[in-house]
Amino acid sequence: MIDRFLQFSDRFAHIGAMVAALACFALAAMLIVEVVTTSYFAWSQPWSVEYSTYFLAATLFLGSGWTLRKGGHIRVSALFSLLPTKFVWLVDLLGTGFATGVITFAAYALVEQALRTYSLGSRSYFPSETLLVFPQTMLAIAFVMLALAMVSRLVRLLRREPPQEDDIGLLPMPPE
Repeated sequence: MIDRFLQFSDRFAHIGAMVAALACFALAAMLIVEVVTTSYFAWSQPWSVEYSTYFLAATLFLGSGWTLRKGGHIRVSALFSLLPTKFVWLVDLLGTGFATGVITFAAYALVEQALRTYSLGSRSYFPSETLLVFPQTMLAIAFVMLALAMVSRLVRLLRREPPQEDDIGLLPMPPE
């Protein structure tokens, strides 16, 4: 059961990373078109500022769970190098537990915000008047993905497995 959860979390994070890559491509394409149309045709896309913000948020946050699993998040390894080997695991476990709580709270708050926005039918103040439930739902999903990745990391630490793929043999595990 736990192995299934870990596999699901890893796959879900991978899907998030693929969507983030697509959002990054869309952001780049949209900004290139904006620069070209503004420079050569003196015409600006009124929605480009609004949607570039949405695509940027998708690019930054949808890939966070995958990045955590792959070891791409910044870690304070200087602290780990100062600690005795037997305490590294404990400090990592405590830090991951705290971060899991913070990210889970943020995910919950963002889901609540998206639901509230949906019920109110809120729209952006830009000329396109985009229904804000769409970008807010994307952000909520991104944080749910990150929360699942954090829980997976915590479970892997508790199971004395490498919590991220680049830690194989690098992160000292406590003695059995």
